[in-house]
Amino acid sequence: MMDARETGWELHARSGRAVLVRGVGREVDPARLRLPGSLVAALHEWAHVVETVQAEETADTTAELVSRRGRQLAMRLAAETGGQIGYVDPLSGELDRIGRPRSAHAMRGWRGGTIAPVQPTPWGPGLVISAIIGAIVAVTLVVVTLGLADVSGILAAVVNIAVAAGFAPSIWLGRSVPVWRWAAYGTAAGIVAAWIALLLSLLG
Repeated sequence: MMDARETGWELHARSGRAVLVRGVGREVDPARLRLPGSLVAALHEWAHVVETVQAEETADTTAELVSRRGRQLAMRLAAETGGQIGYVDPLSGELDRIGRPRSAHAMRGWRGGTIAPVQPTPWGPGLVISAIIGAIVAVTLVVVTLGLADVSGILAAVVNIAVAAGFAPSIWLGRSVPVWRWAAYGTAAGIVAAWIALLLSLLG
């Protein structure tokens, strides 16, 4: 097993998929490393666009945008891993080193490789934020729903469903973002708590 601190990772786009290459013949799907799901999805989306650009005759401006997007993703990847990423431009074939070499204190990761140190999860402050946001969402939703229920029960139910559906995409995307995940958890908990409180009020 080669040391990632010596060889580094190289970002390639192959057959419409993003792969990380380390050493000779070692290809790793980004999804197998501890990376945010949004970054993995963006990497594969970029690789798919690269394949389309290579297969069709496109303007130089489009090719430049694809190369620039790949470089931006390599920078994000370097920031996430805390090390140096080799970016292989899929159109020109040039190799650039992005980021700084990983320190000797990097933690052991996937199959003995090294990745960025994993920071401890701030459960205390995070849960406090989630509780505050959850309480605000629950109280607001209950008050609004009870007010609408005096006018029409169907309207109140529709508003609750609309609110839940409106928050769902933000909750899903925010669940993997280090800071915003606490707000997402609190919002989801607040909606569930509001529904439970409304059901109990109907039973009472």
